[in-house]
Parts: sequence; structure tokens; C-alpha cells
Amino acid sequence: MDCDICHRIHDPERLPFLCTVDARNSLLDGRISNVELLLQNESLQNEINELLDETSTQNKFHRESLQAQQRTAEDRTTQILAAADKLRNDIKAAREEIQARKAALSRRKSDIAAVSGGLVERRVKQQKDIETDIGRLRYKWSRSAVDMARTRSFLCMEAARLYGLERVKEGSTGKYEYYLGGIPVVDLATMNSSTPEMISTSLSHICHILMLVSHYLSIRLPAAITLPHRDYPRPTIFNLSASYRSGDPVFPSQTGAGNPSQSGDIESQRVSRPRPLFIDKPPALLAKEDSATFSYFIEGVALLAYNIAWACSTQGVSIGDRTHFEDICNMGRNLHELLTNHQNVGGNIYPLLSNKKDPSASKNDTDAHASRMGQYSHGTTFYYLGGAEGTEFSKTFKLPGPMKLADKLKKKLLSEAPAPDWEVLDDDAWKVEEEVVDTNQPNKDLLGSDKNSPRRGTSGWMKVKNR
Repeated sequence: MDCDICHRIHDPERLPFLCTVDARNSLLDGRISNVELLLQNESLQNEINELLDETSTQNKFHRESLQAQQRTAEDRTTQILAAADKLRNDIKAAREEIQARKAALSRRKSDIAAVSGGLVERRVKQQKDIETDIGRLRYKWSRSAVDMARTRSFLCMEAARLYGLERVKEGSTGKYEYYLGGIPVVDLATMNSSTPEMISTSLSHICHILMLVSHYLSIRLPAAITLPHRDYPRPTIFNLSASYRSGDPVFPSQTGAGNPSQSGDIESQRVSRPRPLFIDKPPALLAKEDSATFSYFIEGVALLAYNIAWACSTQGVSIGDRTHFEDICNMGRNLHELLTNHQNVGGNIYPLLSNKKDPSASKNDTDAHASRMGQYSHGTTFYYLGGAEGTEFSKTFKLPGPMKLADKLKKKLLSEAPAPDWEVLDDDAWKVEEEVVDTNQPNKDLLGSDKNSPRRGTSGWMKVKNR
């Protein structure tokens, strides 16, 4: 600006200061710059004070959160670095293990390659040796089974000899009579002509020898037989469904009562109750007086005959026609064929062994013999009757059921029972007829006058039943 005193334009380079105005003009630019710097410094100082102000709660929380985030990030970074180091070490260990396994596999391959020479030949030789040993053991097993069968057959023959089982031919009829223990073996078809004592004793002898033979042959009879024991002195037999079951059986009374106990289920007692193999009265009289006991007895002897026929079938002993009633019920002949006459069918009881020792010999060797006495049993695994082969063999018997045999036997005995011409009736049998006569009689006074006199024809044995 121009000076008010000298009216000259200020020029700091050409002329020096002449007055205060020139001096002021020369200082004006510096002052303005100083003011600007002071203003900037003040604004910066205010910002710094705001940031460093400890009394501000919001800034404090923000700073703490930032510090926590920083520590979290540092911890996370440390964990990542540790996991990376661990993973790096695991990879290194896995590579070392892979290298070790590769080395072991290479060594095993080299060992197998060194040993594999001649392996097929050694395997074939070992297989042949094992097959030879198996064949030898099977041969010894079959020979042992043959020896055991002979021993069983011999024991059965000795038991029959000791029990006195014999066959006697009658001179007049030419029939054979069978005796056991000095007593004739009861014929089921002709029991009406036998005494109760003879029937009971004969059945008791048959039960004893049959149980002994089943023990020697190691067979389980279809119908379980109970021999006389401390609690019950008579032989009994169970039906097929109640045999070999757990529990205490309900034995029949010694007096022959056929009514089951009133306690419990009647049907279950009828099934589980053993059938008696004894009688105290003749069969015809027993059938008339106690039909229930007679039915039980007939079922029992039918089960006993079925047991004998089944035992003969398992040992390959012929009993004739298996579907014929008389052949199955002929217990004397079947017992004799089973115990003493089987050696005539199969040859000598001790045939000479063949010198041939085939290692592959098995059960087929023993099948060559005609007699199977002592082979099939429930006590050995060789020719086991409970196995698949034994079950198929049992299906070939085709024996009629014991109930069918009992029905036929009962019908036969009842049809052949002697029918008396006179039948004793009770007094109650004539009550209905007397009432009818009283209503049709016109003259009642004559009957009333003779009331005190003894009446004829009502004492019992003089009455004749209308036919």
C-alpha cells in the first residue's frame, strides 16, 4: 500500500524504510503467517487433548476393546503357528513311517520270493498227509463202531440167556411159545385166556429186559418205561407225548383206579399219567367193571409192543409185516428175534476182520454187513439216531401209531370176551318197567293183597334182561 507520508509505493528492495508505515508493511506478511501457524497448533492441541482425555468413558471402552482384539489376534496367531508346526512335524513323521513301511514291505517281498520256491509242492504233500491221517482216523472210528456193535450184540444175547428167554415149539399145533424167566410171554391177542398174575408178571419181565437192552444198545425208546421203584412197586409206561418230560408224574393207584385226581386239569393229568403195565382182574372183567383202567392198560401194552417193534426196526431185525397188527403185538417173537436170533440173519456175531486197511474206510464199510445190530444208537455220534442220517433212517420204519394199535387190540379183546347168557342186574334196572306194568294193570287189589309176600324175579340173579 502507499505510504501516507511520502505517498510512495513500498518497495523493500529498491528503497529502505522511510517511515513507520513502511516498517509495518514489511512485517505484515510474517505476522499473518505466524497467526496461521498458531491457529493450526491450537487445533492440533485440542485434538491431542481429546484423544488423551482420561475422563471420556466411551474412548476408554473403545481402547480396551481394541486391546482385547489385539490380544485375541495375537493368541490366535500363536495357536495357528503352533498347529502349523505340529502339522509339519506330523507330516515329517508320516513320511518317515511310510519310508520305513516301504522298506519293510520290500524286505518281506524279498523273503517271500526266497521262500516261495517249492511252496505248492509242500502244500500238496501236507494236504495228502492230512487226508491220509483223516482216513486212518475214520477207519479206526469205523472199526471201533463195529467192535462196539458186536459188544452190544453180545451183551443183549447174554442178557436174554440170563433172563431165560427161549422159544419152545408146541407139538400139537406146531406154533412157537416164548418164555421169559420161566413164564410164558403174554400174547396180547389172547390175554382173555390168561390170568392177571401171569399177565402182570410177564409184562414186568419184559419191561426189565427191555430197559436193560435199551441201556446196552444206548437207544432211547419212544415211550418211556418206569420200572418198579421205592415210591411205586409196579411197572408203568408213558405215552409218546408225555415221555422224557420234567416234573413228577402222577402214578395210578395200586388198586387200579382209573379216575384222575380232582386237583388240577383233568386233560393234562390224563396225558401225563403213566399207563399201567399190570392188572389185578381178568381183562374181560376189568373192561366191564372199570373201563378207564382197562383203556389205560390196553394203551400201555400197545406202547410196550410199539417200543419192542421200534427197537427191532432200529437194529435191522425183521418183525414181519410192519403194518400188520399181529406181527407188531407178538412181543415174544420180536424179543426173541432181537436178542437171540439176530446172529442167524447177520452171520457170526464175531466175524473175522478183513486184512484190508483202507484209510478212506468210513460208515460204508459197516453197511456191508447184513445185520445192523448194535450200530444205530443215541449214545454215539457214529450212526447217531438223533442226527440227520438217523432221522431219515427212522422215517423208513413206517410203524402204525400206538393209539391205532391200542384201538385194534381193545376191539379184538372186547369182541372175543366171553358173553354170559345170564346177566346180573341191579334193582334200579326194573323200576321203569314196574311203573309201566302198574299203570296198565286193571286189578290193583290183587297186587296190593300180595304186598307182604316175597316178590319173585326181583332178587337179581333170576332176572333176565330183555334183548
